Amino acid sequence: MAGQTDWSQLAGKRVELRKDGQIVRTGFVKDVLGTADVLWLEAERFRHRTLVDKSMGYTIRPLRDSSLN
Repeated sequence: MAGQTDWSQLAGKRVELRKDGQIVRTGFVKDVLGTADVLWLEAERFRHRTLVDKSMGYTIRPLRDSSLN
């Protein structure tokens, strides 16, 4: 799909997770599996660590690090 983010480059970055155009959550990518189709979002506040599989219709967008401003 054109314009889709390459998941292999997301480890350690803050991202926005979407499904069907809706934001599901934001978080930091802990690890990306070798195929770059599956990744782990770190546990954060009240949310558990989450396994995200691209084949289930999720899209990810890196978020700009506001601490760089």
